[in-house]
Amino acid sequence: MNQIEELRRRLESRELFQPLFEDFLRRSITAQKEEETDPLNPYNFSSFYEMFIDNYARINTDIVFECCESPIERIFINSLTLLFLKNRNMELHVTPPLADIEQAICNYRSNHRNILGLISKYKEKSGDNELINFEHHVQRKIDSGRYKQGDFEIFEYHRLVLDNFIWNSYHLSLQAGFPNYRVDGKSIRADILVWCPGNEKIKLIVECDGYEYHSSKESFEKDRKRDRLLKSKGYDVIRFSGSEIFRDPVKVSSDLYDFIEDVYGFD
Repeated sequence: MNQIEELRRRLESRELFQPLFEDFLRRSITAQKEEETDPLNPYNFSSFYEMFIDNYARINTDIVFECCESPIERIFINSLTLLFLKNRNMELHVTPPLADIEQAICNYRSNHRNILGLISKYKEKSGDNELINFEHHVQRKIDSGRYKQGDFEIFEYHRLVLDNFIWNSYHLSLQAGFPNYRVDGKSIRADILVWCPGNEKIKLIVECDGYEYHSSKESFEKDRKRDRLLKSKGYDVIRFSGSEIFRDPVKVSSDLYDFIEDVYGFD
């Protein structure tokens, strides 16, 4: 078995991927710590980086293995996850499938803005700029019946979104549904949508074209109709064939990473 074959096996299998992932994670955290001038300072960026990346990189991996429908997609996105770790880039957030991705994104941004407004109003009225008593404030609203417990959970999530830079990270939504866009009477579902909560200009659809489903003339024509419709709606569309992903997963993940960096730019 050559190196590429072994890598494919590790990227596709959860059991085999885990030690590879742990090695990349450890190396990424170690490299970040080595850059710090005072590694014993608990307020160094590396301390935050270790907690953040350990949490969100694991969440990304769990979602990939739970939600990716094809081995090709698992290989592709797991390779991309490792590349983000290698580059010590925190701006990757994988999300599960969403049946109506545009509505979900709209709700996400609207909720976030509303919650930021609520927090801003609380700070202005209370003078509690560090939000020390914010949880108690919300709990009183829950007890009075004005808020529900679920509301506070949403508040806390969006505070984390802001605090942990997720607002400006790249979200990879798997199997993103577009029920309002139809080709030959059938609604569109994209393999991957790359978007950013804080930047409405980032709208990138990535398709992983397996030979089995994209080899006929009919499929070829349908793919082009989909691409034209999506581009007319403001989306960039790029395609990777299943064979090139299978042949060199490192190359295709690097190509996608470079495309995002060149077109949209990492902060």
